[in-house]
Amino acid sequence: MRYWSLILGAFLSIFRPPCMAADTPLRLATLEYPPYIINTDQGPQGLAVDIVSTAFSRIGRPIKTELFPVARGQIRLLNGDADAYFSIKKTPERERDMLFSQKALMTQDYVFFVNKDSRWRFTGSFESLDNATIGVVIATSYGSRFDTAVKAGTLRKLETVASHESNFRKLLAHRVDVVICSRLVGLYYLRILNGLNNVEVSGPTVETTFSYLVFTRKKDYTELSQQFDQALESMERDGTLKRLNNAYQPPQARIPSK
Repeated sequence: MRYWSLILGAFLSIFRPPCMAADTPLRLATLEYPPYIINTDQGPQGLAVDIVSTAFSRIGRPIKTELFPVARGQIRLLNGDADAYFSIKKTPERERDMLFSQKALMTQDYVFFVNKDSRWRFTGSFESLDNATIGVVIATSYGSRFDTAVKAGTLRKLETVASHESNFRKLLAHRVDVVICSRLVGLYYLRILNGLNNVEVSGPTVETTFSYLVFTRKKDYTELSQQFDQALESMERDGTLKRLNNAYQPPQARIPSK
């Protein structure tokens, strides 16, 4: 009897579904990106964290999520020290080096923030800011329009920092002229820094972008990436994504656009 139990156990270990194949948690790297990803005493929390955790729970894969500065987290992914990373926008270079899921985790509107007493105004054309000092976060894409303008030399004066909070501190101190950021993320930090009365959104939305979870290419995660997309699709069908998004709607904080 014991002989047949061993045979059955060996059979199941070979042919068990992929979601049961590994008990070792996947190592996920992420960045502090409130209100989507928030650093708390209990670990990373926020809308994007809840979406990712729910999706992997449906797949049946345990995960361990850790926060890193943007550049360090992406390096861990590229080196294979992290199995996956979120959230990140698609670029041709990144698609070459990272395995992107097909379904986006979230959609964001990117805008320019300026001090209310600033002479700089975004007209919809990047030439209107061609000589402005623009605050950006290292290793961050702000959408294809902005990235292309930087590569073309239209936007020449970039001030790079390690975090969004540092960016807005510099803006409030008039150490940069303009900051580009996701609207909701910018409003979050301006509330924390008591800067909502001093800063405004200048001009129209620069671009609406989609952010994704990506897997390292140091291992073959093609099947897992497909399973992740299927889990997101099921969350969309049964209303889970809508429920999570509604739960994280921020309090209304009006900031004028000019």
